[in-house]
Amino acid sequence: MKKILLTLLISSGLVFADGHGMEKDTYYAYFGMTVSNPPAVVAAMDKFMASECGQTAPFSVALMGEAFNGHEPQTHTFVVTYEGAQALNDTFATLSTCPEYGTFLTELSAVSVATEQTLVKSVYEAGDWTQDNAFAVFEINVRNEASYVDAYKKFTDAAIANGQLTRSFGVERVVAGDDYTHFAFIGGSDMANLMATMDLLNMDNADFAEFQNSVRRNRSIVRRGIVTPIKAWD
Repeated sequence: MKKILLTLLISSGLVFADGHGMEKDTYYAYFGMTVSNPPAVVAAMDKFMASECGQTAPFSVALMGEAFNGHEPQTHTFVVTYEGAQALNDTFATLSTCPEYGTFLTELSAVSVATEQTLVKSVYEAGDWTQDNAFAVFEINVRNEASYVDAYKKFTDAAIANGQLTRSFGVERVVAGDDYTHFAFIGGSDMANLMATMDLLNMDNADFAEFQNSVRRNRSIVRRGIVTPIKAWD
């Protein structure tokens, strides 16, 4: 899968992007589905991405399995990455005249039901999430983004310094969609690594307690979940 973070350096054991903490012109589209035949979904995307249309499409794709997501109906989610707004333009131009994409949609609809279509923009990311194999995800409503991100940066910087965050994490802003205004995530090398990180996020952790207290009137959590990558396509 295409690397989202291009220039890397090593800091406190975590792979960071140069200029980490700055908003990137990167967009992600989330397409949630209730799937009756997961191998057929993978096969349909394999076929499309191997086609001439798929090979020239200006995006990369990852399929996530919804391991735990509360009462939400989706079992899987496609995460489509666009490096810049121009890639969104180019995608619509490409797919609107692409017969292979029509075939893909037909094959996909035979084995799945769409549940979500959300477009978000990266606000703040660190680490290379394409190298992680389990994610805790948080759909949240935020009143004041700048204030929330400042508190988030302060907490994550402290957690990195203390060796408590060693993988990817970030915050994304919803551009189109409903139910929540922002999306946050924490990555793990595997489920055990992710659970070890999550165990550190409690009110006995002074830095986490400070973060929670600073955002409690500014942020509300809509849903917590855990997802795992299944396959990725360039």
